Amino acid sequence: MEMDTTDLTPVAKPSMPVMPENIWLDIFGYLALEEKFKVSSTCRTWHRILADPSLYTHITLDRMEFNTLVLCMHQLCRLAPRIRSFCISNCYSSFISKTTVPVQNTAIMHHFPPQPGMHSLYSRITSLTLPRRREEYRKLGFTLHQEFSRALVVLMEQSQESIKRLEILDNFLDLEMTELIFCIVRYGRHLEHLLYDNNNDGGFVAPEIVSAITAACPNIQSFCGKHAISDTVLRRMITGWVDLKFVTLSPYQSATMGTKAVSLEGLWSLLECSKVERLELLDLDCISNENVRTLMYRVKNLQSMTLDPATSPTASPAVSSSHPFAHLASRFPSLADPQSSLSSARALPGASVRHLALTKYTSTPLTLPGFGALLKLFPNLESLKFTTNFFTYDHQFQGLTKDIYEEEIILVENMIREEMSDRWPSSLSSPDRASASWIGEWHAPVTEEQRLRVNIMRPPPV
Repeated sequence: MEMDTTDLTPVAKPSMPVMPENIWLDIFGYLALEEKFKVSSTCRTWHRILADPSLYTHITLDRMEFNTLVLCMHQLCRLAPRIRSFCISNCYSSFISKTTVPVQNTAIMHHFPPQPGMHSLYSRITSLTLPRRREEYRKLGFTLHQEFSRALVVLMEQSQESIKRLEILDNFLDLEMTELIFCIVRYGRHLEHLLYDNNNDGGFVAPEIVSAITAACPNIQSFCGKHAISDTVLRRMITGWVDLKFVTLSPYQSATMGTKAVSLEGLWSLLECSKVERLELLDLDCISNENVRTLMYRVKNLQSMTLDPATSPTASPAVSSSHPFAHLASRFPSLADPQSSLSSARALPGASVRHLALTKYTSTPLTLPGFGALLKLFPNLESLKFTTNFFTYDHQFQGLTKDIYEEEIILVENMIREEMSDRWPSSLSSPDRASASWIGEWHAPVTEEQRLRVNIMRPPPV
């Protein structure tokens, strides 16, 4: 039988487009980290291109289970020797979230061995103390914390000269069990931005930890998160971090002295000696109508003494040693040059702050006079955000009703918008800038601490 072979010509397989490697690098740079790992197994050429360290300078590990997170970090130990920014966010552990352990009476456990059928209370493993959690993880054979620590040490060590930003937020991983703090202190000398917040723990829970970070990381420009910052630690931060631009201050729980927070004098020292442009003050007791007014009057007195020719020497630029603010001459150029009104305005405490965020849940809230003093204390504000709820005011002011609360909101917002409009008239900026610079969240959800305080303060039933 004769066969017609004219139509049996071999069909050429489609080949990969021939492009310079720098174009492939630009294309692969848009892929997420997990996608890069998958695409690298396509062919040898792509595997070689995707091993280029330039693709792994800005790392974001988001929404990963703990096992996947650790595997990715081990891969990065091989591929990312020069990380510049590293972010771990929204990661979780199914094992940690679901694991419960028995909690028994300590005296009974020491005197009588557990019997079959003995009733026990169970608690989540994350609610136990640090030594007890470590023991329970060892009993259950959970080793991901050790694997995470080993991978993090390698990543931070090989990138210690290049890494500038470290962000760890919104995770449920029990990171207190890892060597995270050791890595920051040991390999974070060149860090400029450090964010650790909302990781189902108390942040950096000891002032000694923050002091160690202050000494080990002298180049920090932003330090955000709810950490144990006392007045002493804050002064060390002011002197150690000369380029600090963004900082968060909030209360913390001390094991020996209860709730601790930055005092009025500590906040004044920050405003007096730093160049902070963004400031977050989260539920601080020192932010009240009276205290804000006190700080405002201090700034006014400082300004009047600086500009008063009777107290400011004009013949010599040097400040007399008897001047009450002579110790500030090195920080404030206005004291050395009283004829310069512009430098004087910029040198006053609070003048450097451009963005301010306040929250009030359990501390004394602000009212209309307090907001007025606040705007005078920070004359160069470009944005102001205030977060609170009715519960905060209801438990501070007797007889407060929701109608009165709503009226106070209207008065405060009108005053702030009018002040912002005067600062930025429409002829100089966008017409919406004044309204966009103010964010008032007056109906935020009630926090767990507020619910607990309500139950404690509620009178017993008759």
